[in-house]
Order: sequence, then structure tokens, then C-alpha cells
Amino acid sequence: MELETIKTKIKDAIQQVTGVDATGISDSASYIDDLGLDSLAILEIAVAVENHFKFHATDEELSSIRTVEDTIALVKRRMFAEVA
Repeated sequence: MELETIKTKIKDAIQQVTGVDATGISDSASYIDDLGLDSLAILEIAVAVENHFKFHATDEELSSIRTVEDTIALVKRRMFAEVA
């Protein structure tokens, strides 16, 4: 799966949970500082991403997610780990 496709799917999940237009979300956006999300909204996004990409993140992985880039990196690690 291409990186742009991963980014689009993650931003679509953010839009579904928050209502924020996906086209206005930068890769470097902080969930708390830039998007104003609380921990429940971040968890909802994580669950949506897990469901879409069909993996289960550990508690440690979830606790390290602070930005959209963190989420992209997690998906990339998981997708490449399953291929290897």
C-alpha cells in the first residue's frame, strides 16, 4: 500500500471522528494542540485506523501517538512487519 493511501485513510478516519475536513489536516498536526482532541477522540481514531488496516496496536503504541505522523508511522511499521 502506498504512503499517500495510508495518509488519506488515516485523515479520513480523523474526519469521521472529529468532523474536521481531511484536506485541512497536516501530517504534522498534533491531536491535542492543533486539532483540540481529547483522549477519547484519539482512541476512537486509533480504533478506526486499527479496523481499517486490520491490526491491533499495543497499549504502549497507543500511548505514544501524539500526531498524525505518529499514526502514519505506526501503520507503516505494522504493514511492513506483516509483509516481512
